[in-house]
Amino acid sequence: MSTPLPLAIPTVLVVDDEPICRRVAYRTLSEEGCRVFEAGSAAETLDVMRMMARPHLDLVLLDVVMPGTDGVGLAEQIHAEWPDQRILFMSAHPAEVLARRGLQDLRVVFLAKPYTRAELCAKVREALERPLSPRVDREVSAGPASPPGG
Repeated sequence: MSTPLPLAIPTVLVVDDEPICRRVAYRTLSEEGCRVFEAGSAAETLDVMRMMARPHLDLVLLDVVMPGTDGVGLAEQIHAEWPDQRILFMSAHPAEVLARRGLQDLRVVFLAKPYTRAELCAKVREALERPLSPRVDREVSAGPASPPGG
């Protein structure tokens, strides 16, 4: 049984360059009662967010490793335009790869791939319950040095 999401219907944008991964998250969150949109690149993400009138977007579920602008770079772009946007990072890559991509500060919410339905829902709930996302900086911060696994 999955972890219930908040009573309000959250709107989530799933960003992943892998169509299968994107569809799994899309389907799972839709079945859990979320309103879900998807994007496969940084440019598509920003286009979707601008068209949506951002206050209606509760969470961006964002893959860290993508071609072109990676997830950390995209998060920086998102926070430049929408400083209070909640972001949930996800990745199947080990901590060393994520650190090289600039994700050293894991005060952010992080979901390791592959994940179960219950893990996805729990992390989405955790991210939605935070007042706002901490800014993502490529500099090493006082937070933990690496994410929990891969």
